[in-house]
Parts: sequence; structure tokens; C-alpha cells
Amino acid sequence: MRNFATLSAVCLATVACGGGSKGPSTPTPVTRSTRFAVFLDENHDGLLEPTELIRVPGVDVSFGSASGKSAPTTGEFSAEVAQTTQTLSINPASLPPYYQATTGISASPPTTGTFNVPVTLPLGATASPGVFLAFGDSITDGQVGTGDGQGYTGMLERMLSTHFGKARVINDGLDSSNSERGDARIQDSLAGGRPAFTLILYGTNDWSDSRCGQQPCFTVSSLRSMVRKVKAAGGFPFVGTLLMTNVGNDFRASPQRNAWVIEQNEGIRQMALEEQVVLVDLHRAFELSPLQYSELFADYIHPSAEGYKVLAQAWFDAITKPR
Repeated sequence: MRNFATLSAVCLATVACGGGSKGPSTPTPVTRSTRFAVFLDENHDGLLEPTELIRVPGVDVSFGSASGKSAPTTGEFSAEVAQTTQTLSINPASLPPYYQATTGISASPPTTGTFNVPVTLPLGATASPGVFLAFGDSITDGQVGTGDGQGYTGMLERMLSTHFGKARVINDGLDSSNSERGDARIQDSLAGGRPAFTLILYGTNDWSDSRCGQQPCFTVSSLRSMVRKVKAAGGFPFVGTLLMTNVGNDFRASPQRNAWVIEQNEGIRQMALEEQVVLVDLHRAFELSPLQYSELFADYIHPSAEGYKVLAQAWFDAITKPR
């Protein structure tokens, strides 16, 4: 494939001169419909390699006076462009979280084929592009007999694969574990999965620990430690807020527990801001759903199949939409 930054310029077509006193007419640039493809440049060399299958949709690209937005799955769009050297630019505000734009490059479009436009992710050497680690407790793990039994992860993988052209979501939910346990095991999970992105949803089970009867609980400090370990491993964290409980389902769901969840979520929001990571407000996604809590939950705390759809969509929106 061609490197967009090294493509040679093509000549300008000229209009034949008329007779008599008329001088030469102004040269008219040759234009043609050109297909652009925005891709993840995994090795940062500016070239689209056969193994680089991830496309980046929703990106606003300008080339001279022409512009367009890349489509889902293919990352492509077409525009009528002059066959001359012009400035290629990407609007950074149109990129998903953590992606970086290549801007201000002078280039010429290819006379045939696709104009490949690279964007990058500053991943560490051990992180694998297109790999997402869903890291949490039983809410992440999923429940037998609820949906496909994979929690939100199977749905999310299908959504991300359709969007980016390639994605793998690893379900690493451990039932009954609290955030301290998550912090203790995340290093091994990162080493084994080598994710580019880690989706952290931990803290629900901290309510049952006597140390969390008074503030501060260890939830926020555990999540902060997990976030920093993800960064140290060369990946990017997304942190989810805690879900409310389904009050009225049984004695384990109570207004007092929900008040505790709201308090923890305030701390999680502040931590995400301080650590400059993406917050995924799952609690708010449930609040905004038109469904009743009795429809969103399978029991006192675990989502129903409909609830998992809401979670999958919330994670997907956070991963794909510009921040």
C-alpha cells in the first residue's frame, strides 16, 4: 500500500490556447472522485499493511477544499479532489478516546486505488490493538440463563467488530470479588490478555465489607490503583460507575445501599477526572432507560438480558464516540 505522505504529485492539465489576441487560459486542475480510508496505523509507519484491519469510523478528514466523514466498518468515504499536492488534516475532536490524529501533512492523492489515512494509538509494546479486557465481578461475568450468559461482553464484541472491522472482548469477570481483589489480580489479567483497552467495573461487592460502613471506603483507591496499572502496561482504561440495586427485590437491596452507591460514584467520577481517564456512567444509563428497574434487573443487583443491552450500549458509546 502507498504511504499518503510520500505519494508523488500529478501534473496540472492545461486548457488549449485560443487564436487571435486571446492569451493562454488559466490551468484547470484535474479532479476525480477519490476514496479515502481511515485506518489504525499499528506500527506508526504511515502505511496500510495487510495485517492492519482496524478502521476508524466517524472521523472528519479534510484534503484541500474537500472533506468527508469515515463510515462504520470500512472507515471509508469518497470526495472529489484535485490531483495536486494539498494539505491533509484530521479533526482531533472527531476521534474516539485516546486515538491521535495525523495533521498538517502535504500529500498528493494516488491516481488509482484508495487514499489511506492513518491515525494512531500510543500503545505500549505489550498491548494488542483491537483487544478489550472486560474486568470486574459477577456483573461483568454474566449469569447462567440471563441472555447469552456472557454478561455484556458478547454483545459488545459484536458491536465493536461491526464498527471497527475487528475487535475482541475478553470477559474477565470474577464472581463475588471486591475491588481489592480486582486490584490484586489485574496485573496478571493484563499480562495474559494484553489489551489495548480495559473496561473496569468494580466496587459493587465492597458494600458487604465492614470497612465500608464509614467513609472513605477502599473502592476509589482500589480503582485508582487499577487505572494506573493499566496505564503502566501500555493500555487505556475506561472506568464504569456502580449500578444501583433493585430495591424491593429482596433484603439485600435497600435505599441505604443505593445512597452508598451514589456516594461511591461521586468519588469514582472525581478519580477519573484526576487520572484523565474515560468515565462510563453506567448508573446514569440505567436511570435514563425507559425500562423499569424490575425489567433491567434479573434479581437484586445483576442485570437482566435487557439490562445487559443497556450496559453494552453504554460501553460502546464511550469507546467509539468523540470525547
